[in-house]
Amino acid sequence: MKKISLFVIAVFSSLIIYAQLAPGSTATARPGTTAQNRPEQKSPEQVPSGLPGLSLEKNKLPKAVSIQADNILWQRDVYRRLDLTKEKNAPLLHPAQPDGQRKNLFSMLFELVASNQLTVYEYIDKKEMFTDEYKVNMEELLNRFWIPFESTPDSKNPTLTVFSVDEADIPSQEVTLYYVKESYFLDQRNSSVRIKTIAFCPVLVREDEMGEVRRYPLFWVAFDAARDALSRQTVSANKYNSVNRISLYDFFVQHQYQGDIYRVSNLMDQNIMDYCSTPEEIAAEQERLEQELKDITATLWNAHKQEPAAKGRKSSADIAEKP
Repeated sequence: MKKISLFVIAVFSSLIIYAQLAPGSTATARPGTTAQNRPEQKSPEQVPSGLPGLSLEKNKLPKAVSIQADNILWQRDVYRRLDLTKEKNAPLLHPAQPDGQRKNLFSMLFELVASNQLTVYEYIDKKEMFTDEYKVNMEELLNRFWIPFESTPDSKNPTLTVFSVDEADIPSQEVTLYYVKESYFLDQRNSSVRIKTIAFCPVLVREDEMGEVRRYPLFWVAFDAARDALSRQTVSANKYNSVNRISLYDFFVQHQYQGDIYRVSNLMDQNIMDYCSTPEEIAAEQERLEQELKDITATLWNAHKQEPAAKGRKSSADIAEKP
């Protein structure tokens, strides 16, 4: 009888242990049990990433570089030619045609002008006029370059016209050149030469009926007027990293582009090509002007620091020594 009792106790204990380890059991898992038998754990709540995205739609509009005439001791306007086939300038050209998510600088400008969101001005050689008299007539421009379009009255202003152009008809792949006007000025507030982008002009490069390649400057865009749109359009800042993107506004402000000088402000109002006749002479003059701009900070500021002492001198001999 004693043996039978021990046998029953052993069987009963085994049944209890089996019930605890069986799948679906509600018993608390013990150390050493398999993951399958552990109670289900809730996944931790996801926290939104603090990293900035690629979209700049909600970014705060950057402040424009201000120039106060009273603080400017010296100023020179510099005009550059940006060849978009060069690697440094490629972000302004690609994608050559809008791909549904991205568009290049000219496609963006074209759509803004066609919808009356941006005013641009006629290109006049050696003279930029940002007044109502020189506003570009969009319909005339479209007809001049054989760009098909449809027109409707602007719902916000019936006196204006909105021009609709199919993306495939925007000649963005032919705008492979830009003119950029910069202003170098000595600012006495921070004792440095600063650079401000004043305006830029897209240039259409197209073959004529005779097969000759011609350049057609389209219009001047005042940089500050386009600041809002430029600050919300991104471009790749690194060809090896597509995630490394900056706004078009920063691309210009930080001078990420590469442009050859073709003119600086001068008394004769001449382009380099007006007084240099050979490619070698033009290249040498461009190099000289670039070096002059690099050296200007030290030479101009040193001259300015010596000026107060010179003003205190009274003799005619000392006055004659002034440059």
